Amino acid sequence: MNNNYVARAKGLLSAIGVHQLSEGVWAFTDVQSANQAYIHHSQQPVALAAYAAVNAMFAAGRFPNWALVDMVDKVPCMDGAELTALAMVCGASIPTFSSASERENIFGQAVWGIVEAYSLEGCFEHVELAYGNQGSHYNLRPRGFDWAGGQESVPESLKAMRKSYRAMSPLQQIMVLTIMHLYNQGKDETYLTGGCPTKTPAAEAMDILRRNGSALSDWGHLVAHYAGW
Repeated sequence: MNNNYVARAKGLLSAIGVHQLSEGVWAFTDVQSANQAYIHHSQQPVALAAYAAVNAMFAAGRFPNWALVDMVDKVPCMDGAELTALAMVCGASIPTFSSASERENIFGQAVWGIVEAYSLEGCFEHVELAYGNQGSHYNLRPRGFDWAGGQESVPESLKAMRKSYRAMSPLQQIMVLTIMHLYNQGKDETYLTGGCPTKTPAAEAMDILRRNGSALSDWGHLVAHYAGW
C-alpha cells in the first residue's frame, strides 16, 4: 500500500512541475508547468512546500496571501498520496497507513516530541481525559482552560499562555501554530488572540523550517501522520 502511495506521490510532484535532484534538493522540471498547473485544494500544501523547497519567493508568488495556518487547515482534506508527497518534500519518513491505531500512536509521539524538543510547554499541557483512543495526543490540550472540570477558560492561565507564545522565536511559533490548527482548524477566536502574531506567510514558514536543522523533517513527520483529535 505504501509503495502505491509513493508512486502516486511522485506522479503528483511531477504534475506540479518539480522533481528531486538529490536528498533535500528539489528543482523545477518545468517552470511553466509549476506556474500554471492546476492544483486541487487538497494538493496545495504539497505544492507550496515543494515550490518553497526550490524557491521561497516563487512559492510566495504562486500562493499570495497564504498563511501557514491556511496551509495546515488543509491537512485533514489530504489523502495518502498527498501526505506522502508532503513528507517526501520535507525529508520526513514516509507515513504509514496500515491501521488507524498505528497512526494515532505515531502522531501522538510526534506531537509530544515536538512540544518537548522545541520547548512549547508554555502553550500546551498534559491532561487526563476519559476519551480518546490509542494516541497520546488525546492528552494534549492548549493551556488556559479548565480541562479537568467544565472546560471553561481560566483568564490568568490563558493570558500567560499567550504571553509565552509572543515571547517565542519564529520557529517555535510555527510549531505552536501547526499544532493549534491540527487540533482546531479554522479561524482562531479562542486561543492565540489578544495581539498574538499568527499570520506567518506559508512560504516564509517553510523557509524558516528548512534553515533550522531537522525542523522541516520534524514538521513534515508530524503533519504527514495527522490522525485527528
